[in-house]
Amino acid sequence: MLLVQQLINGLALGAVYALFAVGFGVVFSTMRILNLAQGMYATWGAIFAYWAVAHAGLPFPVACLVGTAIGAVAAVAVDQVAFQPLRSRGGEQLLGTIITSVALWISLREAASLATGAAPLGFPPGTVPGGLIRFAGLRVLATQIIAIVCAIVVTAVIHVILRHTRLGAAIRAVGHDRGAAMLGGVNPRVAILTAAALAGAATGLAGVFYADGQTFTFSLGDGLLLQGFAAVVIGGMGDVRGAAFGGFAIGVVQVLSAQYISNSFQDAITFGLLLVVLVVRPRGLLKTVELGRA
Repeated sequence: MLLVQQLINGLALGAVYALFAVGFGVVFSTMRILNLAQGMYATWGAIFAYWAVAHAGLPFPVACLVGTAIGAVAAVAVDQVAFQPLRSRGGEQLLGTIITSVALWISLREAASLATGAAPLGFPPGTVPGGLIRFAGLRVLATQIIAIVCAIVVTAVIHVILRHTRLGAAIRAVGHDRGAAMLGGVNPRVAILTAAALAGAATGLAGVFYADGQTFTFSLGDGLLLQGFAAVVIGGMGDVRGAAFGGFAIGVVQVLSAQYISNSFQDAITFGLLLVVLVVRPRGLLKTVELGRA
């Protein structure tokens, strides 16, 4: 029974990683950007959700929407201010985008530090759904169920948009070949803005769920960035379902390793798994085509 309980806990943690990984994967696959500032969208989403609850008195579900919206707005703003000028130059800009994203990560992190101070933040008692469901000797928090359901729904919605709509086809076409997509009548700016908004929204929501059961600081997004990157690589960069699978897998592995081995080995085991996947199955555990292919 303890194993089943820990599996549930792992899925709840993995839901947060899955949301973040979906956003990270969409950005990389459609824009060819390794955005190291992505974790700060989660941080700012959590901060604004906290402010919405603690200072504006809004209920937690509304705060989740606030965090989601902030993540989307931040992603779009960063893309247009920092990455669009690089794209407009043409050519291979991978190194430039990495350097730019590092600068953005540091800037957004310092801004979050100034906005919140060094003291950890935490949602006031009673503001986060605290229901406890008991069945067959298991204990499941309401927030765990909400996180798992939201991760599945968000992944499904983004998958449907990208794979089964004309807008999604445009996004994939731009990711594959921007020039050819323009010749086909696709507006690349609209496609990229949509992809950025979807990715930012998923990331912002991940930040809220990561913060809802604990105190957090302006560095919240740093850990999510590492786990999200690992999840995308493990699951496969070609499809949001692979990214989500990687996130859930890492959550389960971390919780089980903490229970049966040691907390100290969580990250070591995670990135050990990452190395094994890179050697054995470089495209990820779920074999898919690239998101950028039409």
